[in-house]
Amino acid sequence: MRRILATIFSVTALFGSAAQAQESNFPTSQELTDQATGVVARYGDWEIRCSESETDCRMFQVAQDDQGNNVVSVTMQILPEDSSAKLGVVMVSPLLTLLPRGLSVMVNGGVPAAYPFSWCEPQGCFSRFGLTAAQVEAFEAGDTANIDIFAITAPEQPVQALLSLSGFTEAVNDLGER
Repeated sequence: MRRILATIFSVTALFGSAAQAQESNFPTSQELTDQATGVVARYGDWEIRCSESETDCRMFQVAQDDQGNNVVSVTMQILPEDSSAKLGVVMVSPLLTLLPRGLSVMVNGGVPAAYPFSWCEPQGCFSRFGLTAAQVEAFEAGDTANIDIFAITAPEQPVQALLSLSGFTEAVNDLGER
């Protein structure tokens, strides 16, 4: 009889603990991912990622091709007020990108702006440039930006990626307040 009671108490304790665990505030998988990547806010398709101390924050998004493949990661940060550019941009494309062709960015079918690549590392090839206040305004007024890069294997055919501008203005404002 003691064994039966001990088993009943053990099972009750186990299920009671499980019920309590379900009622507590365990983080979701998205919250765990955000914590691991430093995501502190989301605005439309943009994430705000910060260092652990939240003193170094950037906007982040991955531009994809029409088949949903990740093509270019895009990171932006507010630059000091005395800079000629308002936002500093880093775009990272895959290795085997044809570097002399650079990349181009076109907002809402406007005039494309060309930017060079600076270097490559195992993570990809880096292009760094600044966006002026006028260019930032165009991004804020736009819906999408098309990014074209070229692969070594197809130097005449651009690899086109779409960057959503949903939440762009809110993300820039958030960065400006941090």
